Amino acid sequence: MGGWFRHEAGTMTADSGDLVTVWRTVRARLRQECGEILYASEIARLRVELDGRGRVCVICPNEFGRAWVEDNIGPRLRALWASVSGTASEIVICTEIQPEAADVAATFEGAPCEDVENSGRKTRFTFDTFMVGRTNMMASTAAREVVSAATPLLNPVCFHGDYGVGKTHLLVAIAHAAGLGSSRKKALYLAAEEFLNGFQSALRARDTRPFKQQVCDCDILLIDDVHFIVGKRCTEDELLQTITALIRAEKQVVLASHCASSKLAGASERLRNVLAGGFDCPLQSPDPDLRRKILDCKIAQARSHYPNLDIPENVRDFLANRVTNSARELEGVLNNIIVRTVYMDRPVTMETVEETLGELPLKAEKHITVDDILKEVAEYFSVTVDSLVSKRRHQVIVRPRHIAMYLAKILTSRSLPDIGRRFGGRDHTTVIHAVKKIAQALSSDKVLADDVETLRRRLRG
Repeated sequence: MGGWFRHEAGTMTADSGDLVTVWRTVRARLRQECGEILYASEIARLRVELDGRGRVCVICPNEFGRAWVEDNIGPRLRALWASVSGTASEIVICTEIQPEAADVAATFEGAPCEDVENSGRKTRFTFDTFMVGRTNMMASTAAREVVSAATPLLNPVCFHGDYGVGKTHLLVAIAHAAGLGSSRKKALYLAAEEFLNGFQSALRARDTRPFKQQVCDCDILLIDDVHFIVGKRCTEDELLQTITALIRAEKQVVLASHCASSKLAGASERLRNVLAGGFDCPLQSPDPDLRRKILDCKIAQARSHYPNLDIPENVRDFLANRVTNSARELEGVLNNIIVRTVYMDRPVTMETVEETLGELPLKAEKHITVDDILKEVAEYFSVTVDSLVSKRRHQVIVRPRHIAMYLAKILTSRSLPDIGRRFGGRDHTTVIHAVKKIAQALSSDKVLADDVETLRRRLRG
């Protein structure tokens, strides 16, 4: 694709013609993956342009929309852009009012958080907005210690817990706080996908030095979802070398994972030994008191954009006790309530909230994981979990596998690429095909519909 040039900071950018072409393709892929409803409500209204620094800005109409894009499709949007354009462009997700405002750390190029204040960047993931309770107090204390310590006392720090319990919030809050005050530190936050893509791009270019320098040239390195890196030998070796070099230089390393470092599947002994010398810190699902504090905080944030939003105390108590899985799910329910009430000039009442909960595909009473689905489907169809995630294509395996993928899509918050990875490293397009095939057949295949409904009831307890 013509028209690409190198920005002075080393990031590849594009001219306006190519920018529009790439965006059309990326948007079409997102439309296919997310479906017509989400596309029409959230994605169709986005636009792109280049800023003065040569970065690609994905512009949202307001902060509420920007937060939704960053949380729900940000990593996938960036991965698609890199795939379509064939370059490592820096992408920021911002608003019409503040095109420079973007959450910390978009990609590995140019993502140092030391510039948070100078560039006018804002983030809603700060220590002030991290609500503390019994289930996350130790993690909050450790995160603040990381920022305040002159030299690392806990290194590396590994936060672990289920999805939506606040790991990403803590990592971004550390990066944000590191850039404040008199003893400002240079912090770099990377999602696992960004570390993987950055290193693989460097390998393709046959020059890993710029990548190594970028990652190691910081005081605090924060890597999210590190479990997606372990087991990929070449990239895991690079991660190990990076962590070791930073620790030796008395620089801080902070990681986040879905499980304790000692339980990282496929991790080498060398990596396990290095992580064992640090501090493993669990985060648990919030209890009712903490969920209420989180909900109040999210409502206060939403009011800055929707001044007329009024959620009565009894409704808040009801939501805090009903939506039990995670802060992320609680926020998602709140977003749906806002769309169904404020957007339509309707009051927030118990009736409208119960109506909203009834329309959502989630059930708050029990948290369902992809592992739960794999085990339940394997038992139901008398096959093994290993066969479901294998490359075998016998019909006796394919149909249960497709059903499991369908259930993973509708009953969990995992993204399509995440689901594909859990099913033997399959591409997200394979998941899309499976989900569509099952969804289309449900109305005409009674046996299939009965199987899916039975499995859904079992998983929900």
